[in-house]
Amino acid sequence: MAVEQQKILVVDDERLNINVLVDLLKPDYKMMAAKNGEQALKAVKIANPPDLILLDIMMPEIDGYEVCRRLKADKATRDIPVIFITAMGETSDETKGLEVGAVDYLTKPISPPIVQARVKTHLALRRNMAELQKAYGVIEAQKERMQEELNVGRSIQMSMVPQKFPAFPDRDEFSIHAALHPAREVGGDFYDFFFIDENRLCVCIGDVSGKGVPAALFMAVTRTLIKARAIDDTSTASIITRVNDEISRDNKAYMFITIFLGILNTVTGELIYTNAGHNPSLIRRAKGAVERLDPLHGPVVGAREGLAYKEDSVSVSEGDVLLMYTDGVTEARNRAKDYFEEQRLTDLFSTGEFDSAEAVVETTVSKVKQFEDGADQFDDITVMALQFLKQPQAVEIPVLDMTLINQLTEIARFKESFNAFSEENKIPTPIRRELNMVFDELLNNVISYAYQDNGEHEIEVRVEVARERLVVSIADDGIPFNPFDADKPDTGLALEDRMPGGLGIHLVLKVMDKVAYQRRTNKNVLTLVKNIKVDE
Repeated sequence: MAVEQQKILVVDDERLNINVLVDLLKPDYKMMAAKNGEQALKAVKIANPPDLILLDIMMPEIDGYEVCRRLKADKATRDIPVIFITAMGETSDETKGLEVGAVDYLTKPISPPIVQARVKTHLALRRNMAELQKAYGVIEAQKERMQEELNVGRSIQMSMVPQKFPAFPDRDEFSIHAALHPAREVGGDFYDFFFIDENRLCVCIGDVSGKGVPAALFMAVTRTLIKARAIDDTSTASIITRVNDEISRDNKAYMFITIFLGILNTVTGELIYTNAGHNPSLIRRAKGAVERLDPLHGPVVGAREGLAYKEDSVSVSEGDVLLMYTDGVTEARNRAKDYFEEQRLTDLFSTGEFDSAEAVVETTVSKVKQFEDGADQFDDITVMALQFLKQPQAVEIPVLDMTLINQLTEIARFKESFNAFSEENKIPTPIRRELNMVFDELLNNVISYAYQDNGEHEIEVRVEVARERLVVSIADDGIPFNPFDADKPDTGLALEDRMPGGLGIHLVLKVMDKVAYQRRTNKNVLTLVKNIKVDE
């Protein structure tokens, strides 16, 4: 059964602006339009209201702020997410927009990829939250029949995790299988897997503190956030860092969740992963040796805002199996109160006869149940296995690696090497010029402002060309500083009226398709992505 297209209302007093947004989004969504605030407020009163509103601020009679206030004051429309798209670029404008209830704020002129990504993210969140609210409403409506309510809750929870296997019958690079056995009718464990793009498979497993309906709801929100953030991010560290901030920000129940998140490149066999307070996953190599993915990259998710998680990577080859599990496996107890323990699991994984990911999961669950021997199950038992079925391809990625010292003369040396690298790899000249401007701005900022002493410091610059994307990484050990947090310059002012600074970073943001900042291992790390089409 086909999923009904979601509906978007565009509100702007300029027909040209409406046409731009409608043309950009109509291939994927049903589009509506309103030329002023009054029309917008009438348009949402229909039987099938919009799922998202793109709202201008500067309009006659009723401005966008007032429209948003009225929408949020009305029970029938308050849950419709509003994204302001406006020429008003001051921080105070954005702050006001978020205060009146908008979920996001974009400035004109728009970046089509950014608009598409933000719209997709907020619509995904709305759809999932709607499903969650519906599920919760069903449970609340049946309080007088508690057992039936919990049974309904169990069905809902199980529907939130993939249950159709084989999950990807048209893919022969890997197989994946999973099982979740709640200790009670509903629980806080979850697993998920989905493709980020054609060759990147995201896998995650988690365990919420607590049990019952609150844990299940917390789990559902966390799962939704991970999936939404992974849409435009291929760093497990960045995804978990962002999810932790969002969950911790309004976590009045003081719940938390352990998570193992991995992204597998199905072509190269590289697995990038982040462990946030979770049990160590295991890899069984094709020849039988078992490796523990021991590193913890940060504490549990939801405990404290502002944490910067890390990531590691490991390569898998044909026949290798990744085993992920929750502590309901290792902490399962028998009648004598003995624990199943990690060593018993490791021994089983290393010596068992497994011909598939399904066999790994089913055998593990069976052995745990056999060990319990009828004793009460105190915790949810969740197991997921991923088997790599093809030998990874040897993919040569053109890379420029340079270590600079904090001297301005180093910028010219790097640009000379970059231009030679670009020539060799047929990077188009216009993109080359844009990137040189970016390097001028960022390297000048690092060298001029990152260091508080007169000593010599190293700046690591890496440029990769892969699948028509150019990925740049700049790492320095200077003072913590995120240049992308700076206030946006008011480009509408005359030059003599503007405050100094900000234009360079503004241009970087306009030129690059993606920018990100992290503080990792006492270093500032800037990651920038530029979509390119290499000259033939």
